[in-house]
Amino acid sequence: MNYRINTTALSAVFTVPAAVADNHLKLARGEHIKVLLYIMRNMTAPIEPSVIAEAVGISAYDVKEALVYWEDAGILSCDSSPKENTEIKPKTASRAEKPSRNDVARRGAEDEKVSYLLRETQMRLGRNLKSNEASTLVWLYDDEGLDVSLILMIVQYAAAHNKANIRFIESTAVDWINKGIDTVAAADNELNLLAMGEQAWKIVSSAFGIERRKPSKKETELSLLWVNDWKMSKQMLERAYEECVNTKSKFSFAYTAKIIESWHEKGYKTPEDIQKREKGDEKEGFAAYDIDLFEKMLNTKD
Repeated sequence: MNYRINTTALSAVFTVPAAVADNHLKLARGEHIKVLLYIMRNMTAPIEPSVIAEAVGISAYDVKEALVYWEDAGILSCDSSPKENTEIKPKTASRAEKPSRNDVARRGAEDEKVSYLLRETQMRLGRNLKSNEASTLVWLYDDEGLDVSLILMIVQYAAAHNKANIRFIESTAVDWINKGIDTVAAADNELNLLAMGEQAWKIVSSAFGIERRKPSKKETELSLLWVNDWKMSKQMLERAYEECVNTKSKFSFAYTAKIIESWHEKGYKTPEDIQKREKGDEKEGFAAYDIDLFEKMLNTKD
């Protein structure tokens, strides 16, 4: 069935920021949306959690969490917000010591955003937080200046992609800080790239028979280039692997990469294209210094 807006329902409307639909439909919970719609519909009324709770059918506790969420997202403002939460965020991650268990408990009691971050993370991971996990989350918010909404985006991605560990969450968050990612839109784009990179690596690692190891940053970038930009099929990647092994008697990621690059430059799209090449091209080699340089690049620690 095809659905469309009943125009008669538009006789009375109210304003909702476009950013809500553009950036928060995936991240916000249903309770968050309910609370915001009520507030937007009653712009002149004071914001009373108990009144809103009764009107939309949720608890006052959930209303308060929703208010924290929308404040952190920049949709609502609160005159009583601590000044330190509005300071300019550092461009690079610091080396500040992470808070102790007592510090975490104290921050959770005195700052609703910290309390919300910890509770919401537990909910999204489906388990209680360990002491070091809670400490890292508070450190990212307090010392590194990363918004709660962005931290929760990473947590949600981690939970959905079998990466629900604090090492992934912290490393991703620090990477965002260093890249200057400080908006939901930029974070969403970064997560999409991350997902595409993981999918591309699955195809490449399967073709090369190296599924059991994690890729380096450069290998992920190459995988994205081959699969997403150059549209190399798994068959072509397998053929490149075979040619590398036949030539060098072992697998070399760098050598295989040069084969793929050569095929792309020649416009080869299928194994049949390779079979049609001139006989003189079959024994084509690749400059040793290029391979040596490429291998050094791939082996460089990120």
